[in-house]
Amino acid sequence: MTTFVLVHGLTCGGWCWQRVSKLLIKNNHLVYAPTLTGLGERSHLLNPDIDLDTHITDIVNILMWEDLQDVMLVGHSYGGVIIRGVADKVSERIKHLIYLDAHVPANGQSVFDLLSKERLAYYQESVHKHGEGWFIPPPPAEFWELADA
Repeated sequence: MTTFVLVHGLTCGGWCWQRVSKLLIKNNHLVYAPTLTGLGERSHLLNPDIDLDTHITDIVNILMWEDLQDVMLVGHSYGGVIIRGVADKVSERIKHLIYLDAHVPANGQSVFDLLSKERLAYYQESVHKHGEGWFIPPPPAEFWELADA
């Protein structure tokens, strides 16, 4: 049995891992797919003090409170930045880091350093127009070139 901790991206929640989680559980693996503070069903906690450190702490706390060892830590999109920070804090609990279509930062880089100029401009405009100047609202499905769910 392998323990997987699945970390979603900025515009999702733990629910986005449902299909993957079911397959892993069916094959007798242990799966944690938490939703990060201020996102998804935890959006009621969103406030200007939530930052990358908050999200790193969310995942560190799962590993610590559940006493998880030899974890396969999977990060998607923004989750790649989070798992890097988690590894800096509790590397002894992690067996492998898995970056799934994720941002892979170098030390000192933020997710904004890794975005294209166009994507960064989109997010900056979105924050000022619809995010009250401090949060990134979820983009519409068309942004991701999705036709349906």
